[in-house]
Amino acid sequence: MQLFHFHHRQSIQRLIHSDFWLFEFSVWLHTFATSMVSIFVPIFLLQIGYGIGEVMIYYFLFNLFDTPLNFFARYLTRKIGAKWVVVWGSAFAVAFFVGLFALSAGNWPLLVLIALFAALYDTFYWVAHLYLFMKCSKNDEDVSKDAGTLRMVRRVAGMVAPALGAVVLISWGREALLLASALILAVSIVPLVKIKEIDDKPKRKQKSYKEFFSTWDVTRDYVASIFITFHNTTESILWPIFIYLLFVTVESVAVLPIIVSVTAVFFIYIASKTKKEKRNTIMAMASMAIAVVWISRLFVDNSYFYYISVFLIGFFTIFVALPLDSNIFEKGEKVDTLSASMYMNTSHMFANAILFGVLAVLVNVFHTSFILAALSMFVVAALSYFVGKGMTGRK
Repeated sequence: MQLFHFHHRQSIQRLIHSDFWLFEFSVWLHTFATSMVSIFVPIFLLQIGYGIGEVMIYYFLFNLFDTPLNFFARYLTRKIGAKWVVVWGSAFAVAFFVGLFALSAGNWPLLVLIALFAALYDTFYWVAHLYLFMKCSKNDEDVSKDAGTLRMVRRVAGMVAPALGAVVLISWGREALLLASALILAVSIVPLVKIKEIDDKPKRKQKSYKEFFSTWDVTRDYVASIFITFHNTTESILWPIFIYLLFVTVESVAVLPIIVSVTAVFFIYIASKTKKEKRNTIMAMASMAIAVVWISRLFVDNSYFYYISVFLIGFFTIFVALPLDSNIFEKGEKVDTLSASMYMNTSHMFANAILFGVLAVLVNVFHTSFILAALSMFVVAALSYFVGKGMTGRK
């Protein structure tokens, strides 16, 4: 059964038990579990006793491990199926939580092992999960609505989970939060393994690197994905650290993903209605706006503006990320679905490895990362409008 393809006369009973709802419910539970903890991971490391530079090294190792593991995740998905790869990915996430639970200051062997668990989780879950999404999607020619719904599911979880995570963290401590997240993560596997009607083992012959990137419009999307990752990672990891060091409270950090998620819930529907021929123009304009916000953060020293800027960036990012994801998903389904999901995650983690490799040797990580985020969005704007002119989405 295809995702989002239901006849109006289907009963509610059949709708609830369809593969669509099983897949989305699994994503929701998984996102809820990870969102409770993810924004606090760098804060945990700082609280345990690691410095900013050491936190950057941890993230560098995580992404360094992650980049090549994406190719192994693709191989494993072909061998045992996407559902079981997601299950294994979730198991490594639980192992990551256990390791973080036991971590102490200066325990570098365990910190490196945690980075490896995080990389195994990320590659296994995201490569297989994105493959399942593309296989489930009915709208092969225009996947914006499907991609928007997937983002909506994540953002709804993202509204509640960080607030609940902050409550658990403040009331019962880091150990209770990690335990709760691990339990919910384990439960998220149940609806996924119950999916019956989707063949999760790729049958199509795998394309070589040259075959997959044989056209410029495909290559351009992944190059843009690399540059937008500089922005996304700075916003999701560096900015929360900056806010925590400024206000020194867990609550000041927990509110950040809530603002982003509320923004997304209100505006994802509008972004998903973007016509294909307008995607690149809208991406270019939104990318320029994001760059301006990053530049403003370098000069405006005001706590209210810091949180307003989170709303602005969350708003504009929707109009960049959703069209870009849609382009990648649509072309991936036509060429090689599994390789599309693998290269998408690889491009993200490769960019992160570069970013944290640079930041690990610098003293002022914040100003450098903010400048890189702004410059990267100028590049995305150029790729979307000028370089992309005459390519997919533009006549």
